[in-house]
Formats: sequence, structure tokens, C-alpha cells
Amino acid sequence: MNLRSSGLVAGLALVLPCAASAQTTCAPEFVEAAQTVFVQDIVVGRQDLTIEPFQVRIRNGAQESARCSATIRVARLSISPSINPLRFTLQSQGQALEILPRETAPGSFRSDLRIAQLPTGRNGISLPFQLGIPTGWGAQSGRQIEDLLIQLVDDAGQVLDSLPLTIQIIIPPAAEVRVVGATGTDPVARIDLGDLDPEQLNVSERFGVRVWSTSAYTVRFESENGGALVHSEVRGRIPYELWMNQQRVSVAGAIAAQIPQGTNALGDFHPLQVQVRPFNARAGNYSDRVQVTVTAS
Repeated sequence: MNLRSSGLVAGLALVLPCAASAQTTCAPEFVEAAQTVFVQDIVVGRQDLTIEPFQVRIRNGAQESARCSATIRVARLSISPSINPLRFTLQSQGQALEILPRETAPGSFRSDLRIAQLPTGRNGISLPFQLGIPTGWGAQSGRQIEDLLIQLVDDAGQVLDSLPLTIQIIIPPAAEVRVVGATGTDPVARIDLGDLDPEQLNVSERFGVRVWSTSAYTVRFESENGGALVHSEVRGRIPYELWMNQQRVSVAGAIAAQIPQGTNALGDFHPLQVQVRPFNARAGNYSDRVQVTVTAS
């Protein structure tokens, strides 16, 4: 009997499980692609501050809901067309944010705002901001534009998403005038000429008007009595002259000065003087009222 061994070859295939594909659960992003803030209702005056609120929407762009956080950082765009950067402050959630000088500048504890929880969904959350614009005298009228970049940054400092933010501020023409060197704190100031000598030139002490304006402006003077001091009881009149910046000016409401540019924060000072030439009039008290009008253009 012939014995043959029958060979059996067994093949063993080892199937290794594939590594599970990593799935992102935190992808901070802005809801909008870009945003513009318009500031129009500005009141210009001494030490005024215009507050403009706005909101920025952010979300977790991942499909799955998970704890997701990021850091907000704001910088000026280096390609912004602004020649003279606007002066303003930015706050969010009670924190004053330092605005970085350029988009590549490193953040700091003053520039970074931590957002602890970002929800998923198309609307995300609304992050409130408050823009504070100093609108005291020294501002110039017209449209001013500033381009910023709001960034979402992770813990390693990597920029995750960016939102271009354009700020457009419209400063209106505005002006204010005060009489300097006169008595009284009310809108009506008084200049006392003292005792007039009818036989010689009488000159008042120097006083003036200080003007603040955001644009070019004009100055006008209008006399209640047509450029004359009027007796308090009878019809006596004493003509006088008003001089501004060492030039005689009209007191009939015509333009006395036309200044082609706005003022700085200190304003423009225009010296005034009243001159009374020799006259013939009865004794008594004489007076006139002159309205000073400054118009910004």
C-alpha cells in the first residue's frame, strides 16, 4: 500500500482595521464675509464722544457640536487708504481692545478677547462691539474711512478666519464761537468802553472771538443800531468802527472774514477792537448790540 501525504496549504490573511478618519469638531469662523459700520449721527463739541454699537456673528463651522473656543483679535489693515488713522476705541464684553498696528502683529493680553463657547448652526452667536469716536474740536468734516481686520485665532496663535471690517465716519460741518476778554459767561458778553472823549480817537481794550470749526468758515457781525452807539433816553447816536485782525470790518451782516480751513482743538483767535472817532453828542449812556455769527461750510 502506497501512502501519500496530501499537502494542505493554508493561507492566513490578516485584516487590520483602518484608522478612523479624524473629524474636526472645532472650526471657528465668521458668519459674514465682510462688514461695514457707518457712523453718521455725530455731534461735534468740546470733549464729545460718539458711541456706535455694532455686532459680529461667529460660529463653530464643524458639523458636530462640541466645546469650541477661539480668541478675537483686531488690527489695522496695512493696505488701508487712510493717511491719518482715525482715533477711536473698541470695546467688547466690557473689555477695551487694543487695536494692533498691522494684521501680522502679535497679540497681547490687551488685544486678545477669549470666546469660550461657539455654537454650531448657520447663525452662530452675536458678539457685541462698541466703537467710541472722540468728536471734540479738532476733527475735520467729511467722510473718513478706516479698514480693520478682525481675526479668530487658536491657542497656538494660528489665524483660523478673518473678517474685513470697514469703518466709515461722516463728520458734519460744525462751528462754535466764544467772546474772549469780555465780561459775562452767558451768550451775551459785554464790552465797556468807559468814558468817551469827544475830541479824540477812543479805542477799546483788545478783546476777540475764538472760533472752533470742523471746516472752512465765515464770520459775520450785525449791529442792532447800524454801527452806532445809541443814547439810552434820547435819539443821540455816536458812530463807531469795529476792527478784526487789524482790519476794519462791516457790522451790517456782510462777511467779515472767510477762513479756508477748519481749526485745531484750540480753535482760531481773532482779535477785535472798537474805535470811536471824535464826535458831537449829548452826555449820557450809549450802547449797541452786535450779533456774531460763525458759519461752517
